[in-house]
Amino acid sequence: MRRTVTLLVGSLAVALMVAGCGDDDATEQVEPVRSSPAQVEQQEDAGQRDGETARAQQSEQVEPTETAEEGQSEQVTPEQSEHAQSAQVAAEQSQQEQETEEQGQQQVQQTSQEGPMKVIVGGDRPATLVLPQEADLAAPRPLIVLLHGYSSFAQQADQYFQFSERVDEGGFGLLLPDGTIDQIRNRFWNATPECCDIFGAETDDVGYIKSLIEEAQTVGSFDRVFAVGHSNGGFMAYRLACEEVPGLTAIVSLAGGAFADPEDCRVPAPLSVLQIHGTKDQSVLYEGGRLPDHPDPDRQAVPGAKESVLRWAERAGCDVDNAKFPPRIDTDTAVDGAETSIVRFAEGCADGTVMELWTIEGGGHIPLVWGTDFTPGILKWLLERYGVDVLAEDSASTEVEERTIGGERTAQLLLPAERSDEPMPLVLSLHGYGGDSEGQDWYFGLPARVVEYGFALIVPQGTPDSSGNAFWNATDGCCNFYGSDVDDYRWLSELVAEAREIVEISGVYSVGYSNGGFMSYRVACDGLDGLVAIASLAGSSFGDPERCADASAVSVLQIHGTRDMQIPYEGTLEYEAGYPGAVELVTRWAERAGCDFDSAVALTNVDLEIAIAGAETSVQRVREGCSEGITIELWTIEGGDHFPDFQEDWPDRLLRWLFNESRAN
Repeated sequence: MRRTVTLLVGSLAVALMVAGCGDDDATEQVEPVRSSPAQVEQQEDAGQRDGETARAQQSEQVEPTETAEEGQSEQVTPEQSEHAQSAQVAAEQSQQEQETEEQGQQQVQQTSQEGPMKVIVGGDRPATLVLPQEADLAAPRPLIVLLHGYSSFAQQADQYFQFSERVDEGGFGLLLPDGTIDQIRNRFWNATPECCDIFGAETDDVGYIKSLIEEAQTVGSFDRVFAVGHSNGGFMAYRLACEEVPGLTAIVSLAGGAFADPEDCRVPAPLSVLQIHGTKDQSVLYEGGRLPDHPDPDRQAVPGAKESVLRWAERAGCDVDNAKFPPRIDTDTAVDGAETSIVRFAEGCADGTVMELWTIEGGGHIPLVWGTDFTPGILKWLLERYGVDVLAEDSASTEVEERTIGGERTAQLLLPAERSDEPMPLVLSLHGYGGDSEGQDWYFGLPARVVEYGFALIVPQGTPDSSGNAFWNATDGCCNFYGSDVDDYRWLSELVAEAREIVEISGVYSVGYSNGGFMSYRVACDGLDGLVAIASLAGSSFGDPERCADASAVSVLQIHGTRDMQIPYEGTLEYEAGYPGAVELVTRWAERAGCDFDSAVALTNVDLEIAIAGAETSVQRVREGCSEGITIELWTIEGGDHFPDFQEDWPDRLLRWLFNESRAN
């Protein structure tokens, strides 16, 4: 079934169409919005994410104007779209003006008894300030200023970014201003000379936004300001970064760009920048250049996405030669898989700032973002990195002790700052191929549980291979693709031994995602000292069972999605250097422990995956006959792919299994 809806937010004056494709089954089930950036390996056979439901859901809403036809964006000329747009824009703007006037007559409004609080600010040019329900207005919180694209408006931008839906959960304030209307009835921001004061109105939008922030401060306490914008709004975010805007700490630009002339950026104070851009953007080109739809024949070339980020990295003194490459994420349902790569500059940056580029491979000017990591990822980037550091200083830094171990190849050991002399468990948490320790922390969420569960944690970093991807030299199947001789088993053993010199360890547990899951099986096969249990998410082991013939029995939890296209649930033993599937893995380790595999018990299904309705994960447990109380368990995520998007209680389920359920005694 194909659904097509005419949209009203454009690149300049172009009206485009968004088409979402999905089958009948997909339209019956609404896919919830993802809550955390998924971790994904950079391998050639990338899995396909189900985007039909998200497309169907998003296509029913009013969004920015662009065509996404079967995942491809096509540009329409102004002449082709003039008649279609004129009537719709006029009607929409008339409706918006009426709504704005009505809003201006109100001072405070409550969307519902359960919804956030809304306050009208701005006087003759009103804007909406959204606050968490029953918020303590004296308590400092971040303020996000959301800037719509050309010909759009505040409410529509919020429908696209979905920030107001997360105000209560995130505890931030949200400011929703509108640009002014130009001669062809399109709202715009007077951002940079390149976009988009087309008719030279020279509106003082910087002064307007600064006045809104000042007025917002009379309503609540905002210690940080973040500017987030799409297209013309992205240009405006860069403009604000070049002005003296009190409290402005970070900007996020989707399909926007910096000044053409770097000298036009008057007072570029150090702040963090996140640029998000599709490589097939036909309106604001990813590689830079003149805006194709801008009517000014003398328009200047806009810097590309990379150049925009690098400018700010250089201004902040970042070490641009020491970039990090976090795991890919999914931000656009019009492109299959985890299409968005991330480049991060953080080393050496002034004032702890971070510059980051999200490149949407194959993405257009208006990505189909609903049901992806887009909005949760932006908010996590802003709020966790910049919005709650005071809270982190008051809690995490005082409650968690951090030690650097490992010698020349270092790793961080986290411990509860206040601990008794009793032995405590030690957990190794291992990232996937192409990932890093920071991404693993983000995905598994274990550092935040160190104090609550009373354990020591090491989240080490693999070494980069010839393609620059961090990996673990785990098994013959994954993921030493370039023949490195690095001995990761030895290094992890040394980390455990060094941790024992700092704190008494009651037992060692290894958990890993994908390549990290393979490495967890590797340390079990090679007999890591004190190993009690392993948990592998979307990982596997040696193809030849004889490779682990001398291994001691340990408890095993295998977690795997049935639709994993990168590390298939059924395994690949039919191929050379293949690896066993999920069922084969638990069977092998059950036999190694002397378990009666035929006595496996089916426990109650659990709900692990956000994007799949219901309790989709079946649980099979084997304990009968197992030596030393060992438990062998398989969690099968029906319909799950290689990078499950877990519910918030995922870390708790994992830790409870490791510490409470992995041994019957």
